[in-house]
Amino acid sequence: MDLGQTQTLILRALDGTEKDKSTLLEYLRPRLVLWAAGRLSPALRSKLEPDDVAQEALIAIHRGIGGFQGRDDRQFLAWVFKIAENRIRDLADHHGAQKRQPVIPPQDFSQTSPSTAAARREEVDRVARALPGLPDDYRQVLSLRRFEEREVREIAEIMDRSENAVRILYCRALKALRKAMDDGAEDGGPVPQKP
Repeated sequence: MDLGQTQTLILRALDGTEKDKSTLLEYLRPRLVLWAAGRLSPALRSKLEPDDVAQEALIAIHRGIGGFQGRDDRQFLAWVFKIAENRIRDLADHHGAQKRQPVIPPQDFSQTSPSTAAARREEVDRVARALPGLPDDYRQVLSLRRFEEREVREIAEIMDRSENAVRILYCRALKALRKAMDDGAEDGGPVPQKP
């Protein structure tokens, strides 16, 4: 996920139409699903799907996007993941009492072709199935680096490690994720090929 593309989508959504907001939310969805898959506790994972958490976060982001004051993509992503973290906390606290309300997206929510959407969905599902099986440190470094797009320096501070240790951990986490995805593909069918 290209930071330049993220910045462009953010600026359009902040200054644009509902369609621009929908495009940004669609762009964020896979990232939030994967982030949620790595952040859900085992107890909450037994009650919720990462897709559900991502949807809850996207609804909150859509409602609050008008109040976002920054213009920087990193500020925006920090804001997005703070909202998502709060949604996980809320869902954990109130899961039993909340009733799910169907959310009907706008008609023009997706202009993605069905085959592209299916391929993307399969890839997201493979990663989401593989993430929970990784060690906590691996999930954390992947979440911070890939989904939240934090700098190595920031991750080192958060994880109380040296920058070099974070880079090594990140490489190991990617390797473990690829292996888990390949192992899962052997169990669950063919691996979707990238074009």
